[in-house]
Amino acid sequence: MSNKLLILILIIILSSCKKELELPTWDVDLIFPIANSKIDIFDIINDSSISIEQDNNDLVSLVYEKELLNIEIDSFININEIVGETSTKLDSLKFSRIVIRDTTTMGSLLNDLPFGTTLFPNGSSTTIPNLQNIITNDTVTIDASDYFETMTLSSGDLSLTIRNDFPTDLSNISFSLINSINQNIIGTFSYPLIPSNTLQTQTVSIAGQTIDKDIIAILNNVDINESNGNVTIDYQDAILTKLVLENIRIFEATAYFPDQEITQKLQEHIFDLKGAQIHEIGIKEGSVSIFATSTITDTGRIVFNIPSLTKNGIGFTTENIVPPTNNGQFAQFDFNFDNYTLDLTGKENRIGGDTINTIYTELFSYIDSTGELVSLNQSDSFYYYTEFNIIPEYAKGYLGRDTITFGPESIELDQFNSILSGDIDFESVELNVNIENFIGADGQLTFFTLNSENTNNGTIANIGIDENTGNNILNNNYLINQATLSNSSLPIISSSQSITTDANLLLDILPNKLNFSGEFILNNQNNINYNQFVYLDKIVNSNINIKLPLSILADKIVLQDTIEINNSNDLEFKTIFLKIINGFPLSAISNLISLDENKNFIDSIIHNFSLPSAIVEYGHVYQNSETTLEINNLDISNSSYLIFTTELSTSNINDFVNIYSHYNLELILSGEIIQTLGE
Repeated sequence: MSNKLLILILIIILSSCKKELELPTWDVDLIFPIANSKIDIFDIINDSSISIEQDNNDLVSLVYEKELLNIEIDSFININEIVGETSTKLDSLKFSRIVIRDTTTMGSLLNDLPFGTTLFPNGSSTTIPNLQNIITNDTVTIDASDYFETMTLSSGDLSLTIRNDFPTDLSNISFSLINSINQNIIGTFSYPLIPSNTLQTQTVSIAGQTIDKDIIAILNNVDINESNGNVTIDYQDAILTKLVLENIRIFEATAYFPDQEITQKLQEHIFDLKGAQIHEIGIKEGSVSIFATSTITDTGRIVFNIPSLTKNGIGFTTENIVPPTNNGQFAQFDFNFDNYTLDLTGKENRIGGDTINTIYTELFSYIDSTGELVSLNQSDSFYYYTEFNIIPEYAKGYLGRDTITFGPESIELDQFNSILSGDIDFESVELNVNIENFIGADGQLTFFTLNSENTNNGTIANIGIDENTGNNILNNNYLINQATLSNSSLPIISSSQSITTDANLLLDILPNKLNFSGEFILNNQNNINYNQFVYLDKIVNSNINIKLPLSILADKIVLQDTIEINNSNDLEFKTIFLKIINGFPLSAISNLISLDENKNFIDSIIHNFSLPSAIVEYGHVYQNSETTLEINNLDISNSSYLIFTTELSTSNINDFVNIYSHYNLELILSGEIIQTLGE
């Protein structure tokens, strides 16, 4: 039979026997992870203020450091004061000196006499006879409208000066000044004799007078005495009068008030710095506010200078306009003094030499004339005051003796929060309290209380003996030397004091609070020294430092961990496997319970299950202990959380064991599911 025939027969046979293909099926056991938890040294001691130190052999030491106190003493050199309150009323305002002049020439007099110019021609030489009543009731209206409309005076002087430039004497001169509206006499003057080429002045008070702009001046009488022989007649010779209103203060007025200085206040202000004697302050944040109000119709202006307040060597000065107001509102002018330097030694070149706590200021107030006719009365006023708000950056001088109390205060300790119960004993615990002084003055620090507290069971442990001195730490006065500056400038070279003690007693109670109180006395020796300093961002710091080498005794230390279950696929487990790997040199008794999504109890998975300690050789764990449990018929489909609790103890309660950084206790929870493949 040929090969081709054989192939054909096989194809026919296979074609006639063809059936539908069927896939095989089989059951497969799968192990699916459910939860995992690992507790290490970071869980046993859990605190944000804890740092871990390891020696060359990885032996762990826990280092706890916390700021115990940060003393602030800025309040005694803060300057928040109102100074320089000044009220200037109208009656203290000055009005400009008013001068009115008049001239009566010989030519005008002779021209008014019958045949006067004929008898006494200009340039002639003749004898002047006795001419009585040469001037009588000569009335002139003086227009003062360039100065005022009306004024009622609280004080003032009116003076009349008459100069006789005639070639002969004048006598029996009588002069009156009358208010044009009410015809009241303002003032009268009488001169019995004014010799040739001389002048005489008389002054009368015009306090209480009301003067209007139109003033009537009456020259009641002038006699010309006979000349001493022939004299030259010069028509330009004259009788000169000068009327002066001065030293004027007013009750009320409608006037053109001139530009004028109202007040000039140059003064030193002494600040109360609570016993400190400061000569210089560097300002960190500061402001000065000037508050001013004016009912004066004209515009007010103030100039304020603080020569001793400087920035980059330039003294502070400002000038501001104060608008008039009728409702008492204040205009406020604010000035920023950040980063200024304030010299507190008083006015430069002051009598008596430099002082302390003293600022020198200059304040000038003015009326700036509007050029308009304005009305003012005695109730009008100009009022202002100055408010200082200064937060120092530093202060130099004698800082004073000051006692600053602190506490009672508490620091929360949460490093033992994972330990629910039991006793833990550290082989050695070193506690240091470091006190650092950044003030350029000696101080004294005293602790009245310094203890640890377990508020869960109410136990308190007090700090003990200072190993540096052998004295009790509580109520002991720790003297702290002053800090110094590098070449009288920053940085600060601080001084420090250290307290060292064994803190086993403090930590044996598994505290959750550290309590303290005390006082710091600045300049406790009260030696006055003006070279002291303080920078407010660095005063006195005190930190507590606790170092715990983890060589411990543990008796039933209970730890707890909450584990979230990963069963998002809603798998059903045939068998649960619980594997516990103990890498601590501590035996353990463990419990595991399941909770629902609301953390309500569902079931106890293991109860008081004993775990052996890891195997230790030459002080180190060289083999972890491993325990695996099979748990059947456990439904965890409704479980969302597991609570794992373990109680750790040293095998021999008298033998300390070392804890190294890689030690841990691990829990692994997995489940067996049956998955049919091929269906």
